[in-house]
Amino acid sequence: MKWWLMALTGSDESGAPVIVVLVAERSPALRAQIVTLVRDFDPTAAVIEVSTGRAAFEACLRQRPDIAFVGLQFDDISGPEAVATLKAKGMALPCLILLASQVFPRWTEVSRHLDAYEFLRTPLDVEHVTGLLNAYVRRRRPTRLLLVDSAAQSRALVRRILARSGFRMEVEETDNGQHAVKLIRLGTCDVAMIDLGLKGMDGLELACHARDVAPGTPLILMTGGDRAMMAQASRHFGVDYVLKKPFFARDVDRLMYHLLSLRRPYLLNAITEGPEVQTGSRGTARA
Repeated sequence: MKWWLMALTGSDESGAPVIVVLVAERSPALRAQIVTLVRDFDPTAAVIEVSTGRAAFEACLRQRPDIAFVGLQFDDISGPEAVATLKAKGMALPCLILLASQVFPRWTEVSRHLDAYEFLRTPLDVEHVTGLLNAYVRRRRPTRLLLVDSAAQSRALVRRILARSGFRMEVEETDNGQHAVKLIRLGTCDVAMIDLGLKGMDGLELACHARDVAPGTPLILMTGGDRAMMAQASRHFGVDYVLKKPFFARDVDRLMYHLLSLRRPYLLNAITEGPEVQTGSRGTARA
């Protein structure tokens, strides 16, 4: 099937979903390098190449790419101008990767304004690009998350945070520690987020039971207390990671990259102040 037909239909001849990738860069050599990396990673990907900002804008409107590599400089309009115009029209790019030969002042501010996923300097780090592609595929795959919190208002708040995460979360919730142990034992979740202040069976006690029935399930403890002190105590109760309240979607994302052993974007590191994730029993979080 031709790339343009796959891009329009979103699937190949078998009906399987196809990743649509836009490579918008004025340098033919850099375009060719990115195209090769994408096709080596996923031979079924529908790749669209353009060399001007206007063509990038039009390609996004027509093909709505899943991943867009966009250079900053073109001979007509700049990459940021093209993306900003798309954003003004209400169109979001699921995975925007900006390309530049150098880091400029306010690069994080510009990247965040454009809702970029990553900012890459050229020449490219091949392993980093491959890592980004691998992370994209994993992020779009559902992650089953069990949310355990006694307060309905708190669960609703955490759900809103998870909905803004870059990972696709399928959330099941409960307000009861015993019910949570049952669900964890049945293997209904990939990861469990547990509030320390559960009524009845508290968060640490629940972690102990969960570790006994499902030792491979990662456990995240949510707490408003001292993070470092709680992480030390949590190691004795089987907790893997500690998130200090209040936390945000980017904090959840940092944790998920670590949890799933995925290459974390430079941009996420740059816009996050300090190590939001304090690990418990599964090692040390990396910045």
